[in-house]
Amino acid sequence: MEGLRVVMNEYKRPMVEYLIKWKGDVEKIRKLLSTSARVLANTIDENRRSGLHFVAATGNLPCVQLFIKAGADLDLGDKDGYTPLHMAVGYSHVAVVAALLEAGANPEVQDRQSRDVIGLVESIREKMPISADYMGRRVALEQVISLLGSNLFEEVEPSVIFKDRKNENGTRDFLVKWADGEEDSWVSQWNVADDVVEDYDAGLEYGKPEAIIKSVQRGDAREYLVRWSDGYEDSWEPEDHLPAPLIAQWEDKQKQRLLDSMQTVSHSGGASSNGHQGHVTGMPTRRTGRDKGTAGKESREMQAQPVS
Repeated sequence: MEGLRVVMNEYKRPMVEYLIKWKGDVEKIRKLLSTSARVLANTIDENRRSGLHFVAATGNLPCVQLFIKAGADLDLGDKDGYTPLHMAVGYSHVAVVAALLEAGANPEVQDRQSRDVIGLVESIREKMPISADYMGRRVALEQVISLLGSNLFEEVEPSVIFKDRKNENGTRDFLVKWADGEEDSWVSQWNVADDVVEDYDAGLEYGKPEAIIKSVQRGDAREYLVRWSDGYEDSWEPEDHLPAPLIAQWEDKQKQRLLDSMQTVSHSGGASSNGHQGHVTGMPTRRTGRDKGTAGKESREMQAQPVS
């Protein structure tokens, strides 16, 4: 403690302010926090930053642990809305990020720019130059992203994205209906996979296919006529819109139908072999379309990156 002063608060009453310098000296901070620990751990400066903000920003793990033990507010936002976790994430201090998360820091708290920690780290990554000079920083940033992803989020399939809204800073949120029955909720764009945003902007919908009815080859691309479980009109879809297991099952059935037909022709004495083979190649579509065993999930499903 460097000193104190008496000032007038917002109610025109005198109050004491303490001048404290958090220099990251573990033993000095341990001694300082040995008395009135919770009060001092939550003392803030003119920028609304506590000692935990400073030691988190410098990556001082021992001091961070002291402040956590002393009862510092883990989710206190400074004048810009940055929490200690924002600080640690912003400076790519992986060990400090892990310690704050383990202690219960909330990763969904947003700064003044409506960014949670995932949004912050993504914005930093976007602006970081791709050069050898930044290689170390980029590696550390990727480690932070991996840590956040593995500890905070689960991949959740959406049923549909209803609409979007714009924030003052230009970012967007999406109103999502979840396939698992959870209540509809707004999700920050930082927590929505890029391909899902692209699909939404392109006007593509999400659905659960019941069966493949037919397939055709159009140049180098293959398309499939799909029956949807929600009663939506049958539609032709490109291969990359459908799950690989559903396509594989369809193709296997076609091969099996062809083999069965060839055996039938063989047992019947080989009559009109070429004609039968040509007929068989057009038959499997109708049979497979009635097969309910081909149900699967549409592959362009949203991965929550994040919804935390």
